[in-house]
Amino acid sequence: MIKNLKLAALSLDGKPVKEQSSNINQLIPTLKNFSLSWLEFVVDNVQSESKEIIKQFGITLDPSVVLGGYYSNYEDEGDVLGITIPLIYFSGGMVDPSPVLIYISKNNIISIQDENVEKLLRLSNFSDGIMKKLLQSKETGVDRQTILFARIIDEIAERNYDTLRLIVERAQTIEIDMSSGKTPNKEITEKMTQIKRAILTFLTAIWATRTTVHSLRYGDPEMLSDEESILSKFDIVLADLDRQIQLAEQVLEVLSTSVNVIQTKLTLEDNVIQTNITNRLSMIILWLTVIGTAVLVPNTLATVFAIIPNSESIFNELMLILIASTIFSSAIAYLSAKKILGSKK
Repeated sequence: MIKNLKLAALSLDGKPVKEQSSNINQLIPTLKNFSLSWLEFVVDNVQSESKEIIKQFGITLDPSVVLGGYYSNYEDEGDVLGITIPLIYFSGGMVDPSPVLIYISKNNIISIQDENVEKLLRLSNFSDGIMKKLLQSKETGVDRQTILFARIIDEIAERNYDTLRLIVERAQTIEIDMSSGKTPNKEITEKMTQIKRAILTFLTAIWATRTTVHSLRYGDPEMLSDEESILSKFDIVLADLDRQIQLAEQVLEVLSTSVNVIQTKLTLEDNVIQTNITNRLSMIILWLTVIGTAVLVPNTLATVFAIIPNSESIFNELMLILIASTIFSSAIAYLSAKKILGSKK
């Protein structure tokens, strides 16, 4: 379902036009009155609804083909150029790239995005300014179309940079928590791992975007200008994407180092705990061995002494033997157990 439809255009007599509607059938017949038009659609779902929209413009390039790339894509059919550029937003520690589908045909640009993208991007906010600049410029036709398209791509790149800034701020917050020592290390590790996944997704989407923009810059599509001064605007976008990639990779490297440090610390802590448990168990076993020996030896000797005739007459001697044997055997048991248990640590 089309939630919103905005038109920004230049009329044939050189006046900027801006309209808003939810009925595509009302706007399509008016496109012949413009030297350049830009239709911005906001829909519930780009994947499922874009095909019906494109069909009404007589465009045969299937949206599923354009959307079929990995985050970003570029399809050139001569008289129609189809591009997918991801707008990346960050929420709840997760990164979600959402597609902005763009079609370029002669004197017309169509962009289709969902409501989440619209909340962040608001492409139409700068349409008045760019159209007025195009009126004042010497460029015409495909040159103006290329300038407008490059500006749309640049705006998406800027919003993605804002998303990267939010990710970096989140990473800094986690690092502060780690330094304070108030948050458990395992919880810090989980949060850092989540941010690492977010940055990896961001990097993948930006690399895909860079590949697409590079193809637009050097692929010589018919629907874009051949003028080097116009195409150089894509160089600015490429430079911005390169900065985003470098910054994201730096943050990823710092996070990876921090996670390794924490995991090493956790491993050491686990080893200390395990050692303490082993030592305590060894001590318990040691004393159980001594106590067992101290009980077993006198019981055994008492059984033997009981069968000696007239044992009462030598009671004192037997008692000394019993005590001495118990002490001696307990000492031997203690030293032997300590030696055995100590060798297993």
